[in-house]
Amino acid sequence: MRIPENAFSISPNNIQNKIFSLCEKESHHALKVLRLKKGDTVILLDGKSQGYFGVIDQIKPKFLTGTIKKTIKNFGENQNAVHISPGLLKKNRFEILLEKATELGVKEIHPIIMERSVKTKINIDRCNKILVSAAKQCRRSFFPILHQPKDLQTLFNINEGCKYYACHLNANFTLFNYKSALKYPSNLIIGPEGGFSETELDIMKNRGVLFFHLGNRRLRAETAALSSITLFNELGM
Repeated sequence: MRIPENAFSISPNNIQNKIFSLCEKESHHALKVLRLKKGDTVILLDGKSQGYFGVIDQIKPKFLTGTIKKTIKNFGENQNAVHISPGLLKKNRFEILLEKATELGVKEIHPIIMERSVKTKINIDRCNKILVSAAKQCRRSFFPILHQPKDLQTLFNINEGCKYYACHLNANFTLFNYKSALKYPSNLIIGPEGGFSETELDIMKNRGVLFFHLGNRRLRAETAALSSITLFNELGM
């Protein structure tokens, strides 16, 4: 079966006995924006790592239904789990980071309130909409989990299972030095505009965080984050 072009989010509760029903919002997009019709194939993403290929059977005034033809576990997902913990950034830059991190396969996002952060809170609802939209666009079956902002110490206390890596311009090593010892899930810590404070560097060193650099250029925080994710994806293949 050829991979359909159009992807839609769907609640697992809206799939019963291989029959799917799109919610009113997704149905409106399918019918009024994309002009889909009976017999068209679609991708359905449940946000929890399950993807489906379906065919539209019925079109009603506010919703459409159809038949599941194929189920694919981990559709569009990376083999290895990468989480990121970025220092909170200005709104537009943070939202770009969310979108691109989703496209690159990040599983969880833990925003960190750091000493040099210019923001201390985020609009969770708006951010989650960005994550879902990006996941649909790149056809990922898992929608990244966005956590409430927290401080660095709290991050370490609640994520005992992750191995931590921090991007730092003055680090002695690159990620390639850790290639043979990479552990997953991995959590990449990225500083805010202005970088890490000395206190934050000490906290991370005491927690056994491994530091790496991306070269001798000073990158914007969101650029460093996306470059780091890309390298982790490449090294973890």
